[in-house]
Amino acid sequence: MDSDIGSHFVYPLIDKPARFEYKLVNQNGKLAEVPLHKEYQKLSLFESIHNHHQQQQRYVAEHSDLGNHDYQSRENSRKRNAGDDDDAGERDSMISCEDITSSDTDSNTQVSVSSRIHSYRTNGLVHPPTKKRLTSGHESMGSANFQVESPGSLSATIAPGGNNNISTVDLSSAVRESNGNIQNVGHNGYNDNASPNNNSQNATPLRDQLRRPKTPNTINSPSQTPVSDIEEDPIQQLPLPSPSASPIQSDQENNDDDESSETPRRMARRLNLEMIENHMTNIPGTQAELISTIDHLAQFLTPQNQNHLVFRLLQKTNRSSLSTFNGLLNDSLKRDLIGNLPVEIVMKVLSYLDAETLLSISKVCKKWFKIINNTKLWTDLLKKDKLITDDAVIRYELNEPKELIDEWCTLPGEINPAQVLYKKRKMIVNRWLDPKYKPKRISVKGHGNKVVTCLQHDEENIVTGVDDKYILIYSTQTGQLMKVLEGHEGGVWAMKYYGNTLVTGSTDRSVRIWNMATGKCTHIFRGHTSTIRCLDIITPAVIGKDAHGEDIVFPEHPLLVTGSRDHNIHVWRLPILQEDAVGETTFDSGESENPYLIAVLAGHTQSVRSLSGYGNIIVSGSYDSTVRVWDLLDNGRCKHILQGHQDRVYSTAIDYNKKVCFSGSMDSTINIWNFETGELLKVLEGHSSLVGLLALVDGVLVSAAADASLRIWDPVTGELKSKLRGHAAAITCFEHDGLKVVSGSEKMLKLWDAQQGEFARNLLDDVTGGIWQVRVDYKRCVAAVQRVNSADEGETFIEILDFSELPKFEKLN
Repeated sequence: MDSDIGSHFVYPLIDKPARFEYKLVNQNGKLAEVPLHKEYQKLSLFESIHNHHQQQQRYVAEHSDLGNHDYQSRENSRKRNAGDDDDAGERDSMISCEDITSSDTDSNTQVSVSSRIHSYRTNGLVHPPTKKRLTSGHESMGSANFQVESPGSLSATIAPGGNNNISTVDLSSAVRESNGNIQNVGHNGYNDNASPNNNSQNATPLRDQLRRPKTPNTINSPSQTPVSDIEEDPIQQLPLPSPSASPIQSDQENNDDDESSETPRRMARRLNLEMIENHMTNIPGTQAELISTIDHLAQFLTPQNQNHLVFRLLQKTNRSSLSTFNGLLNDSLKRDLIGNLPVEIVMKVLSYLDAETLLSISKVCKKWFKIINNTKLWTDLLKKDKLITDDAVIRYELNEPKELIDEWCTLPGEINPAQVLYKKRKMIVNRWLDPKYKPKRISVKGHGNKVVTCLQHDEENIVTGVDDKYILIYSTQTGQLMKVLEGHEGGVWAMKYYGNTLVTGSTDRSVRIWNMATGKCTHIFRGHTSTIRCLDIITPAVIGKDAHGEDIVFPEHPLLVTGSRDHNIHVWRLPILQEDAVGETTFDSGESENPYLIAVLAGHTQSVRSLSGYGNIIVSGSYDSTVRVWDLLDNGRCKHILQGHQDRVYSTAIDYNKKVCFSGSMDSTINIWNFETGELLKVLEGHSSLVGLLALVDGVLVSAAADASLRIWDPVTGELKSKLRGHAAAITCFEHDGLKVVSGSEKMLKLWDAQQGEFARNLLDDVTGGIWQVRVDYKRCVAAVQRVNSADEGETFIEILDFSELPKFEKLN
């Protein structure tokens, strides 16, 4: 059965044409491929043969007499030393071979071949021997024969066993073929291709090789024995630039120097010549001495010629050794881009990365993990991603690091608490925006059918004010009603608390201060002649530097600012109440004798509807269509009356650091003002009805209007970032933290992604009445909502949605 299946199997690629063609381009495994040679030419000194011929011919023409004289002298010397009786034509052909090319140090003046060879000894090392070859003999017997062409045209064969035969060969016997390949000259003038054990009778003279025509080499195959280095295919021995190995310029280049004076340049050249001569006085007798000589002479090469030397050595190296060198070079060239930099630079580089990337690269190695496990890096990232922007909050969250890590981290080892804090905040934000996540929900019956006019909450308390004289305090954790504050004779329309001190403003024209721990009213401030419609608490803040560079903090103590329908603004010193205060008596005083009253800011001609304060600046919006700027450092003087709106001003916001403020009006516009100069900077248009709500948080400006829409703006450029549409009625309340926006209207409580400008989810689906108030922090949403019962009567509830609780399947050990 199996054979039948196999016989009918169709190979899917059997008829497909080959996409790639394999060709063995480097049979002998040497470093001489054409692409490598082209890359090498970019690194090494390269001079075209055409330019070289032109310069050489020009110089020979100018110095023909000197060249002929040197040439004849050298030929006579070669005859005497080598007994060479060849005719002059053969000598000319041998000498004319391009054995020497100019280096980068003699590009201005070209020296003739004869003068270069003559200066071989006098000028140090203008051009090295064409090839230094080391031939190993019978190593198993403890002997090694090698040949070195010494600087004085001396070719020596040294046998460590004691038989050293030295014969002199003229430098001109090293002949470069027409294709640029360099042939080695063995001892006694014979080619290196001969076996080291062959005698002179069996060796072929170099002169005969020059007369003999060259035949193409056979391409190696896996079954053939590789040919020697000298007989490789021409593509394996590409013509390479042959820069001079000496950085010393010839005497011809310095004819303009005064020979009678010892200039620094001449002194340096003389010292280099002496050092080279010292290295070349002793002929190396061992492998180690030869390597040492080459190493010492290499220091006199220019960087370009050092590249040339290294490349020539690599050409003679087999593939196995090249593979080893490749591994060593790769390891040595690897650099730790993070670990080797100074800490300050590392932190700067890492500050541009997001959390996901940081966590990924922390897995590279232990060193990177330690670097990334850094408190400052993660606290900066918390601020950058707007998870926590207040340093005081970060310090508070990190007060209990062990508890934080035990609850939110399961990784072994020491994890930085700041990194765990980032994880915690990021997970909670993701839960807000995930429609599938169901937060822990607590519903509490509130004030019957009364309207909740103001709401504020923290980790322990939820405080609500209504239009029926009462203030209620609930437990944030359980939703239990803890206290009912009684004392006002009218509805509460403004409320805010700082620490344990709660401030409320009412239609009874009074301002009351409450101790939230005891529920007792401690102070009653009188002076307004109409309803307290808005209030704000200004806390101490740094507003600048003095002449000595010290921080200027204002105010010294928290201030209470109240705005009323009587057109006036009162500034009070806020009493700071302790939780454990006992037996407090209620302070009740009129305006004239009240020691807490600091200033009365008069100027508006109609009701003060909105207040925003920071430091020494108070911005007020009024039904008289103006915005006023007050300076508390100047005794509360009105600095500017900002006129530009065509109707009542209902909302304001301030950015103290950028010296700008914002105002929303019934004329459907939002104005951006410079509160230092009073200049109207921009008018933001787009809403089609009353802009009743404005909020600026962490560089994000959000507006809500009666046209059932919200808009996100860039507070610097005034650019409209997003339009948030989805409500079916006017927006009655909203709050945002720079990452998310929660907005309420009739029967709807919606959540929006502030960064993407998109709808995220409905937070409540069972609301049948209005949404009176909503407040959010990083983990909770607290809303005052109305449900309509069967008798068509509305009932108020306080809804608490907690996103910080871990479901059972997410519990961490």
